[in-house]
Amino acid sequence: MKSLPEGALIRSGRFAKAGMSTGGNYLRHYLGNSLPIKNLHQDKRTLNRKNAVSIFKELSQLRGLPLKLAQGMSMDTGLLPIEFLEVMSSAQYSVSPMNRALVRTQFKRNFSEYPENIFQTFDYDAFAAATIGQVHHATNSNGVRLAVKVQYPNVRKSINSDLKLLYIFGKQFFKGKNFEKYLDEVRETLLEETDYLNEGLNIQKFRNIISSKEIIIPEYQESTSNEQVLTMTFLEGDHLDQMLKKEPDQNIKNNYGQIMWNFFHENINSSNNTFHADVHPGNFLFCEGGKLGVIDFGCIKIFPDQFIKSCLRLVQKHLNGSHQEFQKELECLGFIKNVSDLSAKEEKIEKLFSNLAIILGSIYDKSVFDFGNKKFREDLNILLRNAMEIREVRGSEQFIFFNRITFGLMSILMKLEAKIETSEARGIILNADC
Repeated sequence: MKSLPEGALIRSGRFAKAGMSTGGNYLRHYLGNSLPIKNLHQDKRTLNRKNAVSIFKELSQLRGLPLKLAQGMSMDTGLLPIEFLEVMSSAQYSVSPMNRALVRTQFKRNFSEYPENIFQTFDYDAFAAATIGQVHHATNSNGVRLAVKVQYPNVRKSINSDLKLLYIFGKQFFKGKNFEKYLDEVRETLLEETDYLNEGLNIQKFRNIISSKEIIIPEYQESTSNEQVLTMTFLEGDHLDQMLKKEPDQNIKNNYGQIMWNFFHENINSSNNTFHADVHPGNFLFCEGGKLGVIDFGCIKIFPDQFIKSCLRLVQKHLNGSHQEFQKELECLGFIKNVSDLSAKEEKIEKLFSNLAIILGSIYDKSVFDFGNKKFREDLNILLRNAMEIREVRGSEQFIFFNRITFGLMSILMKLEAKIETSEARGIILNADC
């Protein structure tokens, strides 16, 4: 990559190009299949993969928010064909990198030095490239292996341009008032991610608050970091797809799944309301010795205390079988408007959340839950497809990233097909002071 496309007009053109390419693929598919020439025929899986590759190609040039959307597409929610999930799962670590000259320019601008004058060694060939930056191997003067994340230029400008486009399209698709507040939440969080000094502080914070010895968090290297360059110690490990290709036995998958499950429930058990909110396979490494590495701390959410307590009360009411109290909590959270007088539409929304509670609540009903259970996956996917039909945003803007945490975790655990001990987590929720 030589430069990052910026400006709403240029970037909207990229989106249009992706749409035209996809339309062309569909046209060739249906025309080819209508002709009596077998070598022109292709199945739906091939078409889906071609479309996914076309879309990913354009999104990877845009970086930033579009690649965040690609990450969202990679979650197994049943909304997209499996071929899209396979291609979009590359969004975190296999994007084409920016070239050597641009890397040097970024270092000169930020440090007044080139990387070879800062580090003992520095590899200009990035080993990972993703949404707002790419990562390089380096070593310091003591020979310690480092991971150096270099931000793409003009990322902040591109985020604002993309959100303007998203606002235009979102207003057409979603109903409801105050759509802007949800975009403001996305804008604020994404812009925070562009501040690598803030991410460095997040790394230090999590190293202090996470007590599990099964979680590995890199060490922040403050002296060689600034707002657009982040240096941390290098972690060795496999991404989820790489690990699964080795065909690990069930005990290994259960162990990794349990660590991840406990990692997020430990956040609930703490009083700081601080969560890792970018739950995507590319942000975790499956390391030797059965340990889990967490490698990206740009998107960290500190949820308001009252919001967390409201969410916990909602789950408590369901697990305790108090359906009327559960409905009242839905009203308090802004999901239904008047629990005592539900219209047909409100009944549909209430039923959606009740069914979601039944599906997610089933995880806590047994001491061990099997995320490889096909019925659980199917039920969750059907519900999420039904949710898309409502086309109305409700509730606190905090749910944007709260949902990303919840469904991101579900997606990874389902892909692991892990069997998880949940009784301790159930106790954490039921005993929470809210």
